[in-house]
Amino acid sequence: MGFEGTGYGKAILIGEHFVVHGARGIGIGMPRKTTVTLEKAPSLSFSFECGDLLKEATRRVLEKVAGGTGFKVSVTSEFPVSAGMGWSASYCVALARAAAAAAGRELGDREAAKAAFEGERAFHGNPSGIDNALAAHGGVMLFKRGREPEPLAVGGKFHFVIANSGKKGPTKELVGKVSSIRAGNPSEYGALEEAEEWLIGKAIEALARGDAKALGKLMDENNELLARLGLSTPIIDDIRGVALENGALGAKITGAGGGGCVLILAPDAGKAGEIADKLGKYGAFGFLIE
Repeated sequence: MGFEGTGYGKAILIGEHFVVHGARGIGIGMPRKTTVTLEKAPSLSFSFECGDLLKEATRRVLEKVAGGTGFKVSVTSEFPVSAGMGWSASYCVALARAAAAAAGRELGDREAAKAAFEGERAFHGNPSGIDNALAAHGGVMLFKRGREPEPLAVGGKFHFVIANSGKKGPTKELVGKVSSIRAGNPSEYGALEEAEEWLIGKAIEALARGDAKALGKLMDENNELLARLGLSTPIIDDIRGVALENGALGAKITGAGGGGCVLILAPDAGKAGEIADKLGKYGAFGFLIE
């Protein structure tokens, strides 16, 4: 008998990296999921090839939720690994929910996010917690480290496209890189964080009034800050260029950067479809937040 759980993908709208050091961030849940199935077994095993980090994350979540690791783990996902869509968090949330089912109980969203954080620490060392919160809760959320995620009001329809650069972004390494910049040049980093906080406030307002044009401009400004931290790549720049040339209101790195994905805001569903078609070779797809 198998025990199943699901976790959802995410994109960071404003605030990646800065949230690690206590600033606010806005994340959005994506309607694509990871599903984990557990079968009882003599010891921990996997139906797929995986590395030591995933094994350690799996062990931590299983021990926390199920009290043991005697399971065979299977996984399917609707989005790729190391692309900025929160695969590891969606895996850990799905695993936590499957482990709870195996233990004869259910996890609420808050409990699932908390259990998944143990696995995220194995993957990323010093995660902010926003990915596992979004993987469990979904929706649009304001996040600040150490506080409960706060659902945000959305006053209209926002048509997004996400495109994958095809290059894996090494999250743990890039989080460390930004931490080094913060330690080595605190005044410059502080100025960037102050600018980021201003963007967060304006983005909350734009979401609440359904102002896609204003939100797109804020996304572009956020991307400039991330590029100043050395997180962009030529492919990311190319994807942004194609999107903006074809009517996007804004486009930015989402996630750790150094590869991964670009989040694009379109003015309407038709234009979102056109942009996704133009970026088809990057596995682009559209989704709606309202």
